[in-house]
Amino acid sequence: MQIEYPLVDSPIIAIATFFWLSYFPVALVSFYRILRNRKVFVEKRLHRAHNDIVLIFQITTRSATKTPVVKRGILSIINAAHKINFYNYQISVVTDDPQDIRTLKELKCEVVVVDKEFSTNAIKKGRALQYEVEHRRHTGKNTSKYWIFHMDDESYVTTQTILALLKSIREGKEVAYEGPIFYPLKFEAASRLTAIAESIRPFACYDCVSQMTNPPPLHMHGSNLLVRSDVEDKIGWKFGPTLAEDQMFGFKIYKQYGPGSMGWHGGILLEQPPLNIRDHFFQRRRWVLGTLQNLPKFPLWHKIKLLYKSLTYFLGFASAVSSIVLMIYNYVPTLFLSPDYATIYNLLIPDNLRSFSFDSLPQLMASIDPVGVGLESVLLFTSLVWISSYQLGLFLNLKYSKIGWKKRLMLHLQTLLLSPVIGLIETFPAFWATLEYSFKKKNAAGKMPVYDFHVISK
Repeated sequence: MQIEYPLVDSPIIAIATFFWLSYFPVALVSFYRILRNRKVFVEKRLHRAHNDIVLIFQITTRSATKTPVVKRGILSIINAAHKINFYNYQISVVTDDPQDIRTLKELKCEVVVVDKEFSTNAIKKGRALQYEVEHRRHTGKNTSKYWIFHMDDESYVTTQTILALLKSIREGKEVAYEGPIFYPLKFEAASRLTAIAESIRPFACYDCVSQMTNPPPLHMHGSNLLVRSDVEDKIGWKFGPTLAEDQMFGFKIYKQYGPGSMGWHGGILLEQPPLNIRDHFFQRRRWVLGTLQNLPKFPLWHKIKLLYKSLTYFLGFASAVSSIVLMIYNYVPTLFLSPDYATIYNLLIPDNLRSFSFDSLPQLMASIDPVGVGLESVLLFTSLVWISSYQLGLFLNLKYSKIGWKKRLMLHLQTLLLSPVIGLIETFPAFWATLEYSFKKKNAAGKMPVYDFHVISK
């Protein structure tokens, strides 16, 4: 007798099932890391104690004059530090724009303008970071007495951030740390789709805890990065024309200082989502292209892990496409033909549940196919983790916003309904970047292609 599996009784369903099953290992690891890292994800056991170090808050920007959110970040540092009576700090704005000297002259910060003639083995942000490393070397701030806290244009510091940084410096033995980033700023000013899509990033940060405490990390944030100044001076940022200099920086620290060199400080940093779909696409594209550029420089075992991670993004796009096609194929025609209560009820409630009774339970148990049930259970678990990833991430982003609870509930509902579309928006850039890199590398005769660096609106 041949057993039929309703999940794979058509080519479309079979393809969708395959792609969803490919996500199962990722879902399993994600679920485990949330359980394992939830207590250290955001540091809560904090108190003010005096440290002998100097903390340098470094904001790297193309132009603070053209990006007003830089001022917001500077003021957040000053206000947060004042609230906890911490004054042993400096603010350094590294910029390409000489106008920033005048723009920021009223604020308590040093403005370091990257010399146009400065030449090094790095591009864009990496070049600016290397310039600041050499600037600190000339001013004697490249010793273990100084710690550098890296921020982006839009980064916003809280008192919890500073207390967590000071605690890690005071009690930890590592030379580099990271912490979680949430995205509540300008949430309502951004495109609704990009704001909701940013929910996946706080969820992914639970994995960052494991990456930093079990190095080398497969990825690293360029912001909310705390590193000892002498370590950054030794490693530098001269990694060639890569778009993912932060990823390479993390690997170099591990290679130079060993497995106990990196940790998690648990201090939150608030940032903002891309304001439109175009910026969202180019931001994600840059991450993937940078990873693919860095691959040849990594050892085989690290390369394999990165390739698998990149493959999950590629398969994620295929899963999103197949899922949307499946929904259209199964539900849309029926709803358009007869959108009545009975039709919707039949779509939502399985046949075996509608006819279920306790008297029929023995017969139902006897007819259960273990393989089919196992397959359905795996798919159910995978789906729940995927849906929960957006819900948990959105909750964390909104937790630090000023949005009222009624609107928060509406946003959670919108996220649930738009999950397939969000999945498509989130994974398409990785899919595109992989194809783009493959074609460009082929045309460049195996050499590392050089890419444009799209600056997103802030």
